[in-house]
Amino acid sequence: MKKIEETQTHLGTTIKIEVVAYDEEKAKRAIERAFAEAARIERSYSRFIAGNELAQLNEQTGKWHDVDDELLELIKFGLRVNERTQGAFDLTVKSVLEGWGYDADYSLEERIPGNTGQVEIDHTRVKADAEIDLGGLGKGYAIDRMMNHFTEFTNVMVNAGGDLFAKGQDLDGPWKVALEHPTDSNKGIGIVEVDGFSLCASSPLRRQWRDRHHLVNPEAKAPADQMLAVYTQGPAALIADSYSTALFAMGFEKAAQALPELPVEALLIGPDGQGWMSEGFEGELF
Repeated sequence: MKKIEETQTHLGTTIKIEVVAYDEEKAKRAIERAFAEAARIERSYSRFIAGNELAQLNEQTGKWHDVDDELLELIKFGLRVNERTQGAFDLTVKSVLEGWGYDADYSLEERIPGNTGQVEIDHTRVKADAEIDLGGLGKGYAIDRMMNHFTEFTNVMVNAGGDLFAKGQDLDGPWKVALEHPTDSNKGIGIVEVDGFSLCASSPLRRQWRDRHHLVNPEAKAPADQMLAVYTQGPAALIADSYSTALFAMGFEKAAQALPELPVEALLIGPDGQGWMSEGFEGELF
């Protein structure tokens, strides 16, 4: 067997696909299709691309607008996570982030931030009081869609900047993934052997500017500051990604209380460095 791997940039991050297989050409074709899927999702639903499906919806703020089936299902999923996390996961933080300068040009210039709002659905129509951002679940969704191209392969890992799904094993044994230290990207705090589940993380470590970062506390309309990092594990990357965002926004105490009712396992690192791991979280801490 041989490892076939390729790296490309999509969704604002570096995505690496690794496949361990006998048929190298077949693996390369699957990898090509998977990256094409990531590019399609970015073109359609990134908040940074003008004129796409999401942009058309955001141009109709406060009005009913027909959306395609895929966007409708993503919004429905986001609203379910919002409900299960008492509002900690909010699709409507786009104008808040852009007010802090986290915009399409990455200007990082402070302006007056907008507000969040309510989202309603009526059959195929959506009405949002504030612009929608799918950043809290987009990478996870893309990973799942990419993995769909590897159903015929046993050993695969798709890693999108630390959010990943893996199945089977590497050439020399299990897929081993380090848990990044929440304040020092050159260090690790543990290791996880991933097989058949997703591992995702939320941390401001790599996206910070001034006193801002990209993880919003929707209630306070401020950067979430009651957590250093969250690492989640779930049956799909969409689930792990969205709930890692929500748990980070909740803060350490609320997240620890809410976690037993949520469909993920998690490792929470509080603002003082205190860690708490749910019973089913797979991994070994150093």
